[in-house]
Amino acid sequence: MESNFAPKTIIEKTKELNKNCVVILGNEPVVSNHIKKEIRAFTDSNNIEYQAINLDAAYKINEIKLLFENESLFSTEKLFSISMPAGRVLVETKNFISDVILNNPTDFFILNFQKPTKELLKSSWFQEISKQSVQFEANEPNLNQIQQAIKIRSSFHNLELDNESISLLSNLSLGNLLSAENEIIKLSLVELGSDIDIRKLIAHISNGSKFDSFKLLDCCMSGQIKQTAQVLAYLEEEGIEPLMINGLFSWIFTAISKLKFSPDNSITNSRLIELRIFGTSQNLVRTSLKKLSSNQVEASLIKIKEIDLMCKGISVGNPWLEINRFAFGISRIFYKKTA
Repeated sequence: MESNFAPKTIIEKTKELNKNCVVILGNEPVVSNHIKKEIRAFTDSNNIEYQAINLDAAYKINEIKLLFENESLFSTEKLFSISMPAGRVLVETKNFISDVILNNPTDFFILNFQKPTKELLKSSWFQEISKQSVQFEANEPNLNQIQQAIKIRSSFHNLELDNESISLLSNLSLGNLLSAENEIIKLSLVELGSDIDIRKLIAHISNGSKFDSFKLLDCCMSGQIKQTAQVLAYLEEEGIEPLMINGLFSWIFTAISKLKFSPDNSITNSRLIELRIFGTSQNLVRTSLKKLSSNQVEASLIKIKEIDLMCKGISVGNPWLEINRFAFGISRIFYKKTA
């Protein structure tokens, strides 16, 4: 099964293997949309008719057949992009899909199983489909994959990020590929050159707005409660993704935690740079180590993780509400320590 985050020449490779079907497992938007765009570009350049079909679990077999039946059906090369229904697929639907793929070897098919079950993947029907297909995973990359995914997506957009930039972007996006992809696209549109280092990345993230997420960190972690409220309101109004804001909190509190619980009490510039803390953010970390207790640091990391799950839709909650509560809470702690 392919796990590339930016596959190319998909149909060409499928044809070389004497297959006529591409199976996409999952609904991660960056990878699944990339695959479909690559295939659509192939069909457009080769005059292959492209037809998108969204199967509903409630469709009866006669309704499904009508989706495939038109006056030009199978008269020339075609590609059918089929979104499979979540959950159980009726036996007659499975049989029809299998027959269409098997009996039309000169045409191409994309089967997108957005929420494939273990039962489906183990079924004899899916095993038969697999023999005629090239498979791709479209799942959110895990912690071991996210940096490689960012590197591949950056290369696809003609950017070369150094290892520190990749690591920072991974932390800021909290492992969410769509969030990282949005930042990569922005980087590709501004004139920073193709080689992006850590300082260029930080300058890009901090630039171009009245307030930015770094300003929120500065206000929040220096006890400026009123300014914290202003920056939060501005960022929400501007439509900044809460996942990116939470990613900044994760980035800086992860560094604070490593220093707070380290047996080595020395806080040198080299140690901070090793933790990817640069510029004025170093002062925020130094101040936080003095003013936050171990329990407060641990509680902050727990809350950041909870917000992350809300941002990704895994837990129920309002990410913006919780980010406001968290930011105000931290700001109050620093205000009391300063007063």
